[in-house]
Amino acid sequence: MKPSGKLASRLGHKVLVTGVAGFIGGHLAGRLRSMGLEVVGIDNFSNGLMENLSDIRDYRKFKLIRGDVLDPRALSKACKGVDSIFHLAANPSVPKSAELPVWDFEQNAVATLRVLEEARKNDSAVVFASSSTVYGEAALPTPEDHPLMPISNYGSSKVTGETYCGSYSSLYGMETVSSRYYNIYGPRTRKGVMFDFFKKLQADSSKLEVLGTGAQEKDYVHIDDALDGTLLAVAKGEMSGERYNVGLGESYTVKQLVAKILRMLELEGRTKIYYKGGLSWPGDVQRTRPDISKIKKLGFSPKIGIDEGLRMAMGWYEKEFGKIVE
Repeated sequence: MKPSGKLASRLGHKVLVTGVAGFIGGHLAGRLRSMGLEVVGIDNFSNGLMENLSDIRDYRKFKLIRGDVLDPRALSKACKGVDSIFHLAANPSVPKSAELPVWDFEQNAVATLRVLEEARKNDSAVVFASSSTVYGEAALPTPEDHPLMPISNYGSSKVTGETYCGSYSSLYGMETVSSRYYNIYGPRTRKGVMFDFFKKLQADSSKLEVLGTGAQEKDYVHIDDALDGTLLAVAKGEMSGERYNVGLGESYTVKQLVAKILRMLELEGRTKIYYKGGLSWPGDVQRTRPDISKIKKLGFSPKIGIDEGLRMAMGWYEKEFGKIVE
């Protein structure tokens, strides 16, 4: 599938994906391959896995650079001649950002600034992977113009990245856009609440320990829909530092997720559930649900609901790690 119209002009022929071996990066690289584009990927493999590159590693127009975006030489090599950059490389962990705040700022904010500066030298567009954590505990549903009051260092570093994207667009006329991702899941997810539940139930289906109270209420968007939204923002959105919520537009409590998973596995009434109480981790936002009307105006319409998405994620898990319940 060749990109057409505005998407083609903004992506160009050669695209860089930072953090290419991550969950989102690997899926995005596969999508770019389907468009016939030349793809460069950079990853230091601190979180990324070669398995995530299964959709693209045999593609003749794919080049993988093992390196860190904070390494000037590696980043300069990766950015050379690219028309657009999807900047996904980051510390993805809210708990780790609380433990190592300076390191988190370097990985997320400083790295983003370095990518933007290389993009400016090469006249490349930048698509920044931001996060719903920029809002903190916000009013629901949350529109893009809601005040930003992050409660985690991770969220603060993402705000900084967005702000620099905006200033580079304003000062230098660079094309930039930020996708504020909600909880993305799907095949190849190896972290997050769903993966955690699958793993625990596989180890012992008679019990399930749940972090927090179970009342945490969040939006979960499937990876395919998240990529659709991101590419729509590039194709039809404002590339002048604009921000777009990318989510399902619905929210579910952890208790609801537990009930759905136990029902799918036919474990209702057979699994004892233990809620640890308190916060799942420092800085964890308790309730999220995006207002996605802004990106819907571009044509975004999520196709994969929570039930179908859970079945898909579960199917991948069992293919990779064996049956959850024999």
